[in-house]
Amino acid sequence: MRTPVRGTICGVIAGIALHAAGFAAQQVSVGDCDGDGVVTVDEIIVGVNIALGSAPLTDCASLDADGNGAVTVDELITAVNNALAAPSQTTAFVVATDFQTGSYATIGLDDRKVAPTTPGRQLGSDAIARVFGGLLYVVNRFGSDNIQRLDPSQDFATRWQCSTGAGSNPNDIAVVNAGKAYVALFARAQLLIVNPSPQPDCSDFVLGSIDLSAYADSDGIPDASQLAVVGDRLYVSLERLTNFVATEPGALVVIDVNTDQVLSAITLTGKDPFGSTAGLTVIDGGILVSEVGSFGVNDGGIERIDLASGTAQGYVVTEDDLGGDITDFVWVSEHLAYAIISKADFSNALVAFDPTTRMVTQTLVSSGNLADIELDDRGELFLADRSTTQPGIRIFRASDGVELTSTPLATGLPPFAIAFVE
Repeated sequence: MRTPVRGTICGVIAGIALHAAGFAAQQVSVGDCDGDGVVTVDEIIVGVNIALGSAPLTDCASLDADGNGAVTVDELITAVNNALAAPSQTTAFVVATDFQTGSYATIGLDDRKVAPTTPGRQLGSDAIARVFGGLLYVVNRFGSDNIQRLDPSQDFATRWQCSTGAGSNPNDIAVVNAGKAYVALFARAQLLIVNPSPQPDCSDFVLGSIDLSAYADSDGIPDASQLAVVGDRLYVSLERLTNFVATEPGALVVIDVNTDQVLSAITLTGKDPFGSTAGLTVIDGGILVSEVGSFGVNDGGIERIDLASGTAQGYVVTEDDLGGDITDFVWVSEHLAYAIISKADFSNALVAFDPTTRMVTQTLVSSGNLADIELDDRGELFLADRSTTQPGIRIFRASDGVELTSTPLATGLPPFAIAFVE
């Protein structure tokens, strides 16, 4: 059985060597081991090792497209096609706010043309955006308490907007399929189970809830923050704050998406798993979580949680290594990542670092008010710069940190969060 498979796989590798180029298509699933929307040569090689039996399926569960517990040649070929595909994203969706009024701007990825915020493009004043299956979900957080779905194919028209409960402060959404999603509530002890395809009146939006009070700190609220679905497991980060101060180590709760039962709670090394990343970062069989601890004190870092063993493995890089609280990060490769850090004076910097040496290799922005960084499928790093002098979106080439924008792209209201759509 192994010999013909091995021969076909060698041909697949040869094809990749001849044709693969850097970054690839966003919003693909087969072969996207780390969930970053990019299928790379390294991920294909992981798939080859799984198919040959020299690596476990947990190293890249997304390669098992048919769910039969194995990686086949057909699935490898699908992954290769995804790796060779042209970039599919067309637009950067930018949530913008002055924290009194919320709106959104759009930026064409080909021409950099900006459609700025307008009163007609209304969002909550504290919102973030998530993309699943080409669909755009806005989490309107503190003071708005709802989820809003916009249709990118219809000029971002609102298709539905459903409440998560007054004062619930939703913080993230993770979509499992067309009939099921989860919403993290920062101000409640429950995790919502919702219908991402509800009726216009939202009567069937809330399907149920999962009690997380057993994992709360002394105030009874676990402060659920970020989500990620990996295979049939949902991972929920808990900040566990009392009066906005981290009182004990953070945690990741693991939930079976088929039964909605809590399977375990993984205690993290540090306190307050806070971050502006688009959900938890899943990469190479693990989840990366930024733990800030106490703001203004270098007591945290980015920790890896191993999915196979369900254990927290300690910091892969610390706040001391990077020079401040890590409020957002993007993992590009084994030797390249970017982070927004909050320094001792609470100004921000954007730095590049090598995860293997844990050393800063470049400072792209030395100070300012920086809110979010996201990587598109063309290998471009978008930065939401809220600095008072010239707020806007700044774009860098991720491979070497070279800035591609001569001046920030003005979005109207100051930019706050970024998502990419096809």
